[in-house]
Amino acid sequence: MRRIATTAAVTGLLLALGTGASEAATPTLSSASPTLMNTASFPCTVPQGSSVNYSWTEGITSTTVYYNNHCSSGIYVTMHFNFSSECWLTPVGKGSSIWKPDFSRITEGC
Repeated sequence: MRRIATTAAVTGLLLALGTGASEAATPTLSSASPTLMNTASFPCTVPQGSSVNYSWTEGITSTTVYYNNHCSSGIYVTMHFNFSSECWLTPVGKGSSIWKPDFSRITEGC
């Protein structure tokens, strides 16, 4: 989305300057652009009020899941794929983990 806004702003500036950039007046998403940002969040047992947060975008050859675990210990979650699932212990803190390309969702617990 940021790329579209930047492209639109640059295009508007070029048009205002009269550089003839009318072809670029309508920005489009390329096939290589990410489709949709997915998120999941689960509450911590300790400390109460904190949570572990996840975000990912489906990739072609792999999916990178980013996490930010505010809990006092690792949290077990189930990583779901089209035809299987895996139990995973999310470490404390921020980080990322690379998964198979058919990754679909995260659920709490294993």
